[in-house]
Amino acid sequence: MQNVLLRLREVQPSLSSTERQIAQFILENPDETTTLTIRDLARRSFSSPSSVVRICRVIGFQGYKELRHALTLELATLGENGSHREKDITPQDSLQEIVDKVTHKNIQSLLDTQRLLLLDELEQCVELIANARTVLLFGIGSSLCVAKDTYLKFLRLDKPCVVNEDSHSQLLQARNATAQDVGIVFSYSGQTMEMIQCIKEMKAGGAPVIAVTRYYPSEVAQLADHVLYVAANESLFRNGAMSSRLSQLNVVDILYTAYASRNHEDTMRRLTKTHIYKPGDPEVLTQP
Repeated sequence: MQNVLLRLREVQPSLSSTERQIAQFILENPDETTTLTIRDLARRSFSSPSSVVRICRVIGFQGYKELRHALTLELATLGENGSHREKDITPQDSLQEIVDKVTHKNIQSLLDTQRLLLLDELEQCVELIANARTVLLFGIGSSLCVAKDTYLKFLRLDKPCVVNEDSHSQLLQARNATAQDVGIVFSYSGQTMEMIQCIKEMKAGGAPVIAVTRYYPSEVAQLADHVLYVAANESLFRNGAMSSRLSQLNVVDILYTAYASRNHEDTMRRLTKTHIYKPGDPEVLTQP
């Protein structure tokens, strides 16, 4: 399934005003859209047929006919679940409403990310990690937190990883990368200049690059060899740092688990060896 509505929601903030009008109309009237010709849709969204074709191509379709067909299949498969509408947080919300809305947004982001992940792409990424000499991790801001979490997870399995906190150190890290390494770049926006520069340096050294980023034809996505897309239903108060972080962490958990599952016995042995026991743990209590 090609997830027309999800793709439109993800790219909508970066579209031109005319393209946003078209996207908004489709998102609010998905059933009606499946019955409209390209000229009808242009008229209803106060745009032009050429603008409709342009937005189709932005989200990965050759034209409106292909998009309409995919949308019809999506609505038949997902029904109401496919066209969810987000309620943003407002200053008038009660504490209970904030709890409900933030939780719903985070859950929806995880479900949307699940729909964006391509299994073939994921399998190739796991293979790259397994065969790499070193996993080089990159990220700034909240994405750096995700990079650190990735480092700690693979450290448990004795997989060599490197993560540096400042952008200059990350740039040096990228320049030292070779074809024996693999870089994983976390950038929700896909437009962080420091990450773009690091990717270019890694590719110059022959290192393959995996990008974990939002669904949008950003420079990060275009430069990377493999892309794992994440979704985010961000709040007005914390755009780009709440749901997106959880979605990225979820992708890390999937990569880690898939990598660990390749050799279950060795994984269990290493997890047991690297477990740090604490007072009260059953293993500690049974020791003489």
